[in-house]
Amino acid sequence: MLEILFLLLPIAAGYGWYMGRRSVRHKQSNQRKQLSRDYFTGLNFLLSNESDKAVDLFITMLDVDDETIDTHLSLGSLFRKRGEVDRSIRIHQNLIARPSLTNEQRDIAMMELGKDYLAAGFYDRAEEIFLNLVKQEDHSEDAETHLIDIYQVTKEWQKAINIIKSLKRKRQQSLKHSAAHFYCELANEETNTANQIKLLQSALKQDPQCGRALLTLAEKHLDSGEHTRCKELLAKLLEADIELFPDSLAIARQAYHDSKDLNGYSELLRQAIQNGAGASVVVTLAKNMIEQGDLPEAEQLVLDRLYRNPTMKSFQHLMQMHVQQAEDGQAKDSLTMLEKLVEQQIKFRPGYRCSECGFPSHRLYWHCPSCKSWGKIKRIRGLDGE
Repeated sequence: MLEILFLLLPIAAGYGWYMGRRSVRHKQSNQRKQLSRDYFTGLNFLLSNESDKAVDLFITMLDVDDETIDTHLSLGSLFRKRGEVDRSIRIHQNLIARPSLTNEQRDIAMMELGKDYLAAGFYDRAEEIFLNLVKQEDHSEDAETHLIDIYQVTKEWQKAINIIKSLKRKRQQSLKHSAAHFYCELANEETNTANQIKLLQSALKQDPQCGRALLTLAEKHLDSGEHTRCKELLAKLLEADIELFPDSLAIARQAYHDSKDLNGYSELLRQAIQNGAGASVVVTLAKNMIEQGDLPEAEQLVLDRLYRNPTMKSFQHLMQMHVQQAEDGQAKDSLTMLEKLVEQQIKFRPGYRCSECGFPSHRLYWHCPSCKSWGKIKRIRGLDGE
């Protein structure tokens, strides 16, 4: 009998091992089924606009299987894009609190949480997260990019410049246009003229083609009575940014008239037209010709420009010249009324548009209110513009 029991022991052990494995497989199968059911339940909550229940369910599921981390990161990003930042913050905070995360996973979750705070307007919290990420040796440049975005919103221009200086040279080159505008913003906040000029010169070191810096510097030198330097900067503006030149016309007129260089003023305007300046410069040159008593040549200049590039501005000025020459009577009154109607039409139409997003404006913005691009708002070209 004892011998039979010894023979049955291996069979009993094998059966126990088999039943144990079967129980584990059964348990794993039940977990997978439960996980699948929970995901479908969560998706139904989302589709039914019951986002709170969906978030709670997905967070609970995270405790079941670490492989769902990527899914939760995607879910948090989805909520942020939908504007439900509070839910996105909850998901990412719960991820970061998990001790089982690897350093790489935690950094990714921290980056997403920083984006959440940025979207919610919690700039101080977002800044703290991105600054900590920047200290990591193998961090991506996304953290610096978001820090620059924060400092633009909070108008901390020097901090934004410092971040750009810390980047690799290639990345610095791609941001030199923005850095030049940051120096211009610092110059706007400065009250001392000498310091303003130094900051504007720093802007030109970053981007020698920065029309804003050239235009502002020309104005500063004009205010200081340095007409020669002002005229040099205007000549550089002609080459650097011809589309911005019409905004310098008042500065140019005063600089050349104060220095009694009327021929130089006319030559500057002609050079601008040759470089591709629009109707505003043509009209200014025509007015200058009329002041010098050369009405026929001024009229011919405007007519030639209208044939090549018809605009409402040139047409209005041509009518003004005809009104001045017309005899009193019904014809002159009708022409005057038509000229006023065209003038109103010009005032009604926006004069500027962002070349990046198409944002229209009646005034010049250095920073587009819509797409946040720097220096992309230019005068409109065409019939209603230049």
